[in-house]
Amino acid sequence: MAHSLVGRRPMLALGGATLGLVARGTAYAHHGWSWAEDEQIELRGTIREIYIGHPHPTLRVETAEGLWLVELGNPRQTERAGFTEASAAAGDQVLALGNRSRTREDKRLKAVRITVRARTYDIYPERIRAG
Repeated sequence: MAHSLVGRRPMLALGGATLGLVARGTAYAHHGWSWAEDEQIELRGTIREIYIGHPHPTLRVETAEGLWLVELGNPRQTERAGFTEASAAAGDQVLALGNRSRTREDKRLKAVRITVRARTYDIYPERIRAG
C-alpha cells in the first residue's frame, strides 16, 4: 500500500504544477480592460476571419484604416449573447461598439456590442455607453 502512495505523490505534484501553469496562463491571457481606452467608438468593416475559442472569440475586421482585431467576451459569455460560429461568416459586414487599445498603433477593440446580418449581440450589456 505504501508503494502505491509513493507512486502517486509525483503525479499529484505534477498535476498541481500543471494546474498552476494553466491558472497563470489563463490569468495572463485574460487581460481585463486596463489596456483599453475609457471612451467607446464604433468600428465598421468586413469580417475577414472569425475565431470562436479560448481565451476570447475574435473577429479580424478589414476597415478603411486597415485590419483590426475585435475581441468578444469569453466563449460562454459570447454564446449567451447569442453569437455563435453560425452567426457570421467571412465577408459579412459588421458594426462593433467598444473600447479601443490605449496604444494607438494597435488596431484592437474590445467589443461590448456587435451587429452582424441585421442582428445585434450585446456581449457586455452592462458596459454599453453609446449606440
